[in-house]
Amino acid sequence: MCLSAVYVRRPQGEEELLCRNVANVSIQQDKLTFIDIMGIRTEYEGKLRNMDLMENKILVEPVER
Repeated sequence: MCLSAVYVRRPQGEEELLCRNVANVSIQQDKLTFIDIMGIRTEYEGKLRNMDLMENKILVEPVER
């Protein structure tokens, strides 16, 4: 089983952990939904920046308004 951690990239370039042990990702326009191995949902308004499944890392960033 391959689980990933989700990080938010801030405008200054730093990355902040949003959630971990993510097993499912859903994307609907600017709404990202992550569900972890325990079934806990984390919703984030932003866009997918990068997914590195070899490193188990998903990078998102906020939507610019």
